[in-house]
Amino acid sequence: METNLPTVGLVGIGQLGLPLACNLLKSRYRVIGYRRSHSHEFVAAGGIAADSPASVVRQSDVVLMCLPSEEAQLNVLEGKGGVLGALKPSQLVIELGTYSRAFKVEQALRIQAAGGRVLEAEVSGSPPMVVQRRAALYLGGDAQVVEECQPLLDAITPNQFLLGEYGSAVAMKLIANYLLTIHTLAAAEAMNLGKRAGFDPRKVAEVIAQGAGGSAMFSLRAPMMAERRFQPAPGPFVTLAKYLELGSRMAQDLGCVTPLFTTAMPFFQRAIAQGMGDEDIAAVIKLIESDSEAQGKSDQ
Repeated sequence: METNLPTVGLVGIGQLGLPLACNLLKSRYRVIGYRRSHSHEFVAAGGIAADSPASVVRQSDVVLMCLPSEEAQLNVLEGKGGVLGALKPSQLVIELGTYSRAFKVEQALRIQAAGGRVLEAEVSGSPPMVVQRRAALYLGGDAQVVEECQPLLDAITPNQFLLGEYGSAVAMKLIANYLLTIHTLAAAEAMNLGKRAGFDPRKVAEVIAQGAGGSAMFSLRAPMMAERRFQPAPGPFVTLAKYLELGSRMAQDLGCVTPLFTTAMPFFQRAIAQGMGDEDIAAVIKLIESDSEAQGKSDQ
């Protein structure tokens, strides 16, 4: 490992945290990580497992937090073995989890009160996009802090956008996932239409992706739809559920009409209700297909 690089701590080595860690390891950072369950893949990639969040903080120069829920985030911040009790003066904590803006700002203030500094970094992109360094980082916080940790951020992805004060990044992330929801359902509609028009689904995925109708979500998920490849899921329905709720709440708070999102959201909620929660959201095509079959029968 390069001795002049800071040691990076990572609390949360899950579906998103693991590819983030791998990118840092490939850039020769020393990465100390903590996960409540096993961390075999992280260790196999060259990471060093710690036995508590506090241990991660004590061994690291910079701490990344990448947890799936507000409850999980509170658990690792507070109490014995938590982050807050182990922070060193002016230690930087980069928050990668997506929660409500009010919650994120409140926790940032607690970290600052404990002597730490904060930066918000929302990842926009699926785990495969993170691995390929094609994901985007939406940043909220002080420009000087961003400049200070620029090499570390570059190791994750070159696509970075400083959007304003802490809390700004989550708003942009919700806008991105708002579109992800609409685009994925639109891709499913197009793939179903192509199949029913007599085309091989693989051909539809290939051709549409290269023209004006293509999108990042179409390029990623149309092949999954064509191949019926819904597990393992880079973006399961259960993960999207949080973004549906937060995005809907933000739109309501801002007084925005949402005709497309309002139409799309129930399909993803139906998928969870029907036991598809662990499948990738590309599997929404199964609902489009079943509804098309029902429509065809009713027209006869």
